Amino acid sequence: MERISSPASPPTERDLLDELRQNVASALPDGWTVELAPGPKGADALLTLNSPDGRTAELLVEAKSVFNARDVPKVGAQFALLNAETGGAGLVASRYLAPRARAELAAAGISYADATGNLRLALRDPAVFLLKDGANRDPWRAPENPTDNLRGVPAARVVRALVDFDRRWGIRELAATAQASLASTSRIVNFLEREALVERDDSGPVTGVEWPALIERWAVDYDLSKRRRVLRLLAPRGAGSVEAGLKRYRGRYAISGSLAADRWAPYAESALALVYADDAASVADALELREAPVRPNVLLIEPEDGYVFFRSTSADALTFVQPAQVAVDLLVGPGRSPDEGHELIRWMKANEDAWRAR
Repeated sequence: MERISSPASPPTERDLLDELRQNVASALPDGWTVELAPGPKGADALLTLNSPDGRTAELLVEAKSVFNARDVPKVGAQFALLNAETGGAGLVASRYLAPRARAELAAAGISYADATGNLRLALRDPAVFLLKDGANRDPWRAPENPTDNLRGVPAARVVRALVDFDRRWGIRELAATAQASLASTSRIVNFLEREALVERDDSGPVTGVEWPALIERWAVDYDLSKRRRVLRLLAPRGAGSVEAGLKRYRGRYAISGSLAADRWAPYAESALALVYADDAASVADALELREAPVRPNVLLIEPEDGYVFFRSTSADALTFVQPAQVAVDLLVGPGRSPDEGHELIRWMKANEDAWRAR
């Protein structure tokens, strides 16, 4: 919705309903009218759209100050029950809807609107489709919920543990495996639960992980270039020639990107080699690579933290990062790299026993 309250005064549920009619009406073409009335029992309001040709459509409205992706199944079931009685579609109004929540609502066929301007309204008869972008961050985020992203080392460590292992996790065990603090791990898991990326039982342990969606969500906040050092280089004989040189290299390194993905899910001839190393300059010297700031075919990266090397694997006298790390590196990479990342994730889904430990 268009209104943006000050950070000190987030909109109430009453505010959300008061503004909903006006904001939907302003997004519709001329000739449409919008009415908002009390809803049937179980719904906060009933939004009615009247088309210029006299047809009408009704949407049941659920107003929630705070709404997360994990809430979508519950509100979907609520709308389904009411729809059997009213025949109406459903719309969720909230002060802020995160990208994951918006995606889950859209996938469930539920319209939405929030107080930062995010709006999606889809109707079949009369045909209506409205889509407007608002904020991608909650301007009224409460200090008691400080984690609303997967940026930084603690998040990366926790995500890698959750994806690399298929097991039930207590928070202490997860923190120990991820080598992250207990407080950081707890905050990150709480965020992932709100985003419907992990499932927890009533006593708190993590019992399930939507790991493909978790990798995709991690990629949203992942910045490959923000590392201690990144060297953009040229291997004159092509990216594939890097492997021969690395077999002779004695320092710590691990291959990611296209060269690593080729081991599991070949997509096309590797055009860009991505290698993590403790000493990128020594690798460049050992492999006789040239500087190429414009069109490199090799990226040597000194990582900000050693998590990229966690559970590295060896094959053909070479060292590779785990598939989860390869996937996120590809998803944020240039050119066709995201397509390669999605192809690798498809392979990971079909061959989970081949890479995911227990």
